[in-house]
Amino acid sequence: MRQWLFELNVGSRTATDAEGRVRSILFAVVLASSPLQEACAWGQEGHSIVAELAQRRLTPTARQKVKDIIGGDASLASISSWADDIREIFGKSYNWHFVDIPLNVANYDPARDCEDTPRGDCAINEIERNRRVLSDASADEKEKLEALKYIVHFIADIHQPLHTVKDYVGGNTYPVTFFVDPLKRKTEATNLHAVWDSNLIRCTVWDWGAYVERLEVQWLPGKDVEKLSAGTPIDWVLEAHQVAIDVVFTAPMQSELGEEYLTRVLPMVDQQLALAGLRLARTLNEVLK
Repeated sequence: MRQWLFELNVGSRTATDAEGRVRSILFAVVLASSPLQEACAWGQEGHSIVAELAQRRLTPTARQKVKDIIGGDASLASISSWADDIREIFGKSYNWHFVDIPLNVANYDPARDCEDTPRGDCAINEIERNRRVLSDASADEKEKLEALKYIVHFIADIHQPLHTVKDYVGGNTYPVTFFVDPLKRKTEATNLHAVWDSNLIRCTVWDWGAYVERLEVQWLPGKDVEKLSAGTPIDWVLEAHQVAIDVVFTAPMQSELGEEYLTRVLPMVDQQLALAGLRLARTLNEVLK
């Protein structure tokens, strides 16, 4: 879907004027008809960070089984964004990326927050479904690979605070202004969801590998990994939801977010990425033991 949109948009550069106009119209129609739910979680950088943190903490048995499932020397990071890539193609998976909890409540109600629809139910249910597939000896290689890809992605998703919030379409309709480059020289209009998906990470380091090392050196040492890894996906969702309430939405709508906001919220970004990596590792070590 993304590649097709790219071709529609760029193709007009070499086409005739008439062809270019047709493609431009098609591109606009596709964008206008696309749902405005959470577009992605953490972005490619965030998912890679979580996956790499988990990869480093796999037991030898789990590491070998992951290698057998993926094939070759591929890493968890290499499959961590697959669920976003196929989201528009497989519509039933659309709602699996988030949990729609109202911002004014602090509890999880499956009937309210994880309703089954033609576009799927929610991340909590999907994580459990794929855990069962991954631990099922009768599942074939294709099923196990798909389950692994989904688990890697969705455990990261539920640690992005705005993927636990129903209001403002998970922050997508909450306009703000923020930096768009690591040197913080340029700002542009965006939304709160995009800020937390990618912009906060990109304004902190130049690449996701450096962010992994930053967490390994500055955040993880001295932490009680076993305690931090404990809990269930519901517990993790509610923790992230509280971060959304206490931290994320402290920014007023239409505000110009800058260094002060980045400095204030970055500890929570670090925390959520690190927790996701630890909990993904624990999940895979348990399922693949």
